[in-house]
Amino acid sequence: MTTSIFNPCFLITTIRTPFGIVGMQTNNIIILGDDQFLALKEDKLVKANLIAKPKEKLNLIILLLFNGCILSLNKDSIALRQKD
Repeated sequence: MTTSIFNPCFLITTIRTPFGIVGMQTNNIIILGDDQFLALKEDKLVKANLIAKPKEKLNLIILLLFNGCILSLNKDSIALRQKD
């Protein structure tokens, strides 16, 4: 993964597969990735003996809370709005 020149807390893969984008905040991390990338990430967490919150997957029914905001998936877009 390489760091964005605009934000050192924004990482993106430099190869086609596995594909992943990681956005890190103080107490949250949001990841967009294919199944291969997510499996690799999970494997590395286990090998490093690190504890992490369980994954939550955004879909049409499940909303995600991230950094004081709510992410929702619509038919053809992703919406981000403030929690309150």
